[in-house]
Amino acid sequence: MFRKLLWGFALCLSVSAARADAPAPAKPVETIPVQTFFTYAKVSAAKISPDGKYLAMAIANDKSGLEKNVFVIIGVDDMKAKARIDMVGDDSVENFWWANDKRVLVEAQTKSGGLDIPVSYGKLYGVNIDGTQQKLLMPYNPNDDRDSHMHQSVSSVVYFGEMLYHDPVRDPKHIVFQGYEYEGQSAYFHQLPKAFLLDVYTGQMREIASGGERTGGLVADNDGAVRITYGTDDKGYPKLFYRASGDTLDWKDLSSLIRFEEDFFVESTPLSFAPGNKRFYMLARSKDSTLGLYLVDPDTQAMEPVFEDPGYDVNGLVWSFRTDNAEHVVAVDTMPGLPKINVVDADDPMVDHIARLYDAFPGQQVHVTSYTQDHTKAVIFVASDKNPGDFYLYDTKSSQVRFLFAVKPEIDPEKMATMMPITITARDGVVLHGYLTMPTGVTDKNLPLIVNPHGGPHGPRDEWFFNPEVQLLANRGYAVLQLNYRGSGGYGLKFQQMGYHHWSSTMQDDLADGVDWAVKQGYVDPKRVCIYGASYGGYAAFENPIRYPDLYKCAVGYVGAYDLTLLGERGDVSHVAGGSAAMDSFLGSDMEERKRESPAYNADKLTIPVMIAYGGSDVRVVPLHAQHMMAALDKLGKKYEGPVYFPNEMHGFVNEKHNFDFYAQMLAFFDKYIGPDAAKAPPAGKD
Repeated sequence: MFRKLLWGFALCLSVSAARADAPAPAKPVETIPVQTFFTYAKVSAAKISPDGKYLAMAIANDKSGLEKNVFVIIGVDDMKAKARIDMVGDDSVENFWWANDKRVLVEAQTKSGGLDIPVSYGKLYGVNIDGTQQKLLMPYNPNDDRDSHMHQSVSSVVYFGEMLYHDPVRDPKHIVFQGYEYEGQSAYFHQLPKAFLLDVYTGQMREIASGGERTGGLVADNDGAVRITYGTDDKGYPKLFYRASGDTLDWKDLSSLIRFEEDFFVESTPLSFAPGNKRFYMLARSKDSTLGLYLVDPDTQAMEPVFEDPGYDVNGLVWSFRTDNAEHVVAVDTMPGLPKINVVDADDPMVDHIARLYDAFPGQQVHVTSYTQDHTKAVIFVASDKNPGDFYLYDTKSSQVRFLFAVKPEIDPEKMATMMPITITARDGVVLHGYLTMPTGVTDKNLPLIVNPHGGPHGPRDEWFFNPEVQLLANRGYAVLQLNYRGSGGYGLKFQQMGYHHWSSTMQDDLADGVDWAVKQGYVDPKRVCIYGASYGGYAAFENPIRYPDLYKCAVGYVGAYDLTLLGERGDVSHVAGGSAAMDSFLGSDMEERKRESPAYNADKLTIPVMIAYGGSDVRVVPLHAQHMMAALDKLGKKYEGPVYFPNEMHGFVNEKHNFDFYAQMLAFFDKYIGPDAAKAPPAGKD
């Protein structure tokens, strides 16, 4: 779901990128330990109270090292702790909100069943600013409070889903949230969303609205009345309903507004009501198939464009300060290469503030996390491709900023590498975008290259931001190529559809064309190229060397999809409405054809050294993918490094120590074949 954030990017963001003819820096950058890149963030989130007196933060546990395991409230003036709440066991902070000046709501996530990745299970806590009145508000179990009249409409266990509405001034005691009722072992993917009114002190609650479709969501207006429900029906078709007020049961079907969408890949999303509660904001496809922002009049079903770009999807929104109990969009950001902000309401004061902040932090992104009720103070988050992030306190009257704390103080941005946006033309004329990150401190000619295809593949894309994997590889002297091959998200549905049924053909050609471009530019030594990716990227990491056996010296597959016959049949995608149909659209339903395009069935064509890493509890790309790949290599007597395997990890490792181990092994593998130890590397398939 598209998150409603105060999210702004550079008005005129300029990033200096190394040129092929530029002299190398005189002094190489020091080797930075793997642990520096993959330790947990010291501070993960920070928000200011409505009265501006306090900051609430999610931080790493200084004793156990667990990420976001501690919730802290500090004074803005003295920066001293007023309360510290150590989350229970393996719980950590998922999100939090100021319910009012004196109380905070904390959504928790939990490691469950021995898994390393935390998952949100609908826990919501309330705590006062001095640490008192700590209470588990959600999940609510009716058996714990049978006599409360507030719970008469709630007959089963209710779990917190997301915040729909709260106003710390008009109603500091209640929130409206989207929740889910579970009975027995109901499937997680098929719950009917409902809206509840919750007392933030006592936990008393009552149901106030119900969604019309499963696997969807609800939208409340600026007074807290739930008036939109959306989702997919049992066959996976998108649905959207609206009602004129929270008191009527007369829902109007607006599903026809979800245009140019695929049944299984719905991105049209109602976001919030505009001031006046007559119209609402919605993301939807433009005539060019890109994702645009629109104001919808539900009475006439007219969609007024707020922003459309023929080449790029909307990537985020900048919202005004909340006035008259409502917000509106003042700018839209896109990511053609570097982040770009597109102002849609130049008269709003927020635009002036954002402009001043970008002037103060050139070459970085600015995100307003929260602000006071009187709009005089705001907490901002500043980050870039080289900076994992810093929090500042912004005074809107004086336009002054005060440093608060760094996300990862151990990272020195001056020692990080620059992500250079690139544009290339594929062999068939398709224009492709991506990023080339060059190591600092060395010449930028004839470098060893790591090709790093993103996962997905449809929907996600590579973006300009701090990427610890890329920075680690660049710190070790490797150039890194991230190409948004056809089929990637972010460039419109038509570009995405160009990848359907072409996972092993033109999508692979694009990656090879990217390598060819980097070689012709003089950046890359064609004899020192390896490929590494995760998920679909793991598939491409093995499929590209199968298709282009002379292009690479080695490959690393991480939670990779090596057996395409399993997709849509095994894993969580098969549980989602339309999930199997989506895979048929992406790959085709012919299993023999899927075998022909699967690395696990073409292991004889994989002639370079490979390394395999996966989690034993992966429900997205199930462990059978890696097991089938290894079995095929074993049958042929081909050696491979690894597996780097952790039984409790899922689709990507989250445990710090596991990441330290994995990336250390991956670096040694690359060094062995295209790095400092390449001269001593054995031929493929030999020890």
